[in-house]
Amino acid sequence: MRCVLQFNAGESVFDFIMNQGTLVGEEKLIANRSLVVSDGKIVSLEQMDPAAAVENIDAAGLIIAPGFIDLHVHGADGADILDCDPGSLQRIAGYHGRHGTTAMLATVAPSTHERMALALETAASHTTSAAGASIIGANLEGPFLNRSYSGALGIPFLREPDKHEMNELLSAGQGKVRMVSLAPELTGALEVVELLSSCGVIPTLGHSRATFTETINAARAGLKHITHIFNAMVPIHHREPGPAGAALVSPELSVEVIADGVHVHRAMLQLLWHIKGDRLVLVSDAIAAAGLADGCYRFGRQKIVVKGSRAEIPGGRLAGSTITVLDAVRNMVKLAGLKLPQAVKLASANPAAVLGLQKKGRLAPGYDADLVLLDSHLDPFLVMVEGRTIFRRGGKVLK
Repeated sequence: MRCVLQFNAGESVFDFIMNQGTLVGEEKLIANRSLVVSDGKIVSLEQMDPAAAVENIDAAGLIIAPGFIDLHVHGADGADILDCDPGSLQRIAGYHGRHGTTAMLATVAPSTHERMALALETAASHTTSAAGASIIGANLEGPFLNRSYSGALGIPFLREPDKHEMNELLSAGQGKVRMVSLAPELTGALEVVELLSSCGVIPTLGHSRATFTETINAARAGLKHITHIFNAMVPIHHREPGPAGAALVSPELSVEVIADGVHVHRAMLQLLWHIKGDRLVLVSDAIAAAGLADGCYRFGRQKIVVKGSRAEIPGGRLAGSTITVLDAVRNMVKLAGLKLPQAVKLASANPAAVLGLQKKGRLAPGYDADLVLLDSHLDPFLVMVEGRTIFRRGGKVLK
């Protein structure tokens, strides 16, 4: 029997009550439930008298999910993190926020040392967005990456590991750098891995031709995560499993995947989920072209061709993606056959665990009220960041 919380008659003690919605639990959907928000936190999942809140939200027919956490996002809406501009950060956070991402890492691609440092300083100084996702830190994708697996990254900006440069970039990030991708096979890389670990930063493998053994040795040195698994790395071979093979047999390594239907085959998405489970994370790896119409664009020195969910540079190499994490959730349901709670967990509780976030990623009392309300087509109806409504369908995006 569900209890009803009591309050003094005529007193509005809560900010919001969402009534009669379907909650996304970690294992199943829970129908006809309420969710109560006060002071930016979830305070109850129990039935509540509507008069107890300042605002009531009729969630009948809607799905209430924890907000999505994107660990790897470069841009959107024509803006890039490397613009080093607060306005660009607002546009990126706003676009992804409108699609259910409530927290994100501003991901900095390889560039000159000065520009990367400025991008980190800008991101560190603008961690909140009134109309979008919270920027909860920065993710450095490089610059210590293998030129043989550069993908669409600028080869001239890839360089050998250097502890001094790493320290300078961490300093520019003002304690907000949460993850750094590198190629562990490069000379000096393991020393950088150890440095990052000692600073509480998550070392990740990306854009790498490391062998299975080199990856395992890097994990022993402190490597914790694999950047967009299967992409921009040595393919799995039965006699040399490479980084992806090492990740699949190493429970301590978390992995991220771009589930856009282009980067990774649906069968590999299923394989990842069955093997990695709680250690699997959905990311967008979205670039500035996310949210733009099909066509040819130039971002910085790079020409990008966008067609559907595929973005590539001349020659056909994939160039990040144009999806949101919500798109990835839909694809895990549609392409990989996951149930909605399973797919949502890959975009909420799992990335929260990777970052060690204690109050995000779940619908539970005491957790941040980072919420996305979805309709039956999994389109956003309302998005809330720490109890603040940033998007409501039919209403304006709050500025």
